[in-house]
Amino acid sequence: MSDRIPPLADLHNHFVPGVDDGARTIDEAIAALKELFESGVTRVATTPHLSASRASGSRRVEIQESFDKLRAAAKQAIPDLSLRLAYEVRLDEPDVELSDRSLGLGDRHLLVEFSMLMMPAYSIETLNAAARQDWVPVLAHPERYAGVGARYGLIQTWRDAGVVMCVNAASLWGRYGREAELVARRMLADGAVDIIASDHHARPGRSETVRQAWDRLLEVGHDEAAVLLLSENPKAILDGQDPVPVPPIHLGDGWIERLKRIVGRSR
Repeated sequence: MSDRIPPLADLHNHFVPGVDDGARTIDEAIAALKELFESGVTRVATTPHLSASRASGSRRVEIQESFDKLRAAAKQAIPDLSLRLAYEVRLDEPDVELSDRSLGLGDRHLLVEFSMLMMPAYSIETLNAAARQDWVPVLAHPERYAGVGARYGLIQTWRDAGVVMCVNAASLWGRYGREAELVARRMLADGAVDIIASDHHARPGRSETVRQAWDRLLEVGHDEAAVLLLSENPKAILDGQDPVPVPPIHLGDGWIERLKRIVGRSR
């Protein structure tokens, strides 16, 4: 690991084996975690999907049992990696019981998402379901919700309500389509991104890392912002503190765009 890289942290991923669309086995999860650790990630909160309406009961028991096995294996394979369980809570009902503090990334912050990558008609009211229970909502992949580009003003509305914005690393280079890429880049340019996470699923084609985002930001000269987005702010959230505002970032014409042009000319 280069001396230029501070300890990175990843707060959105799916490594608990066999409980959602992420890692299928412990071996897959450990392989992915080793890759992250070797790339500079020292703290991971793994966040299986959990519908808010099922925030207690048998599903939680299943996830906890699988995580306990993963944690034991990780202690053997990667003893210096800090690994904890949190959840990506799908806000599928307007009024749900979310008082269990073990759901969160830390004591204050809860990773949440809207159902089926669709924005609800009353998104603020939906997010307030978590805020009313003393959570600071951390909205997963705001750039990916259908139609958010045409309703971009919602991003600031959410931020004004105290919601933390967690963008997927791979959105920066178009992994989720052009709209998500454009929204993510616009958010960065507006200083509207608080953290970047991987949404790593330990499966082929869904294994982008926060280190890739780090390299991308350094490639266009945003070293200080990269430290905030990928190291200091994620760690602050894990420790129950507020993230520091990130200055505007313009990705510019980096190596990915140049490569696309080169490939295009060769066809």
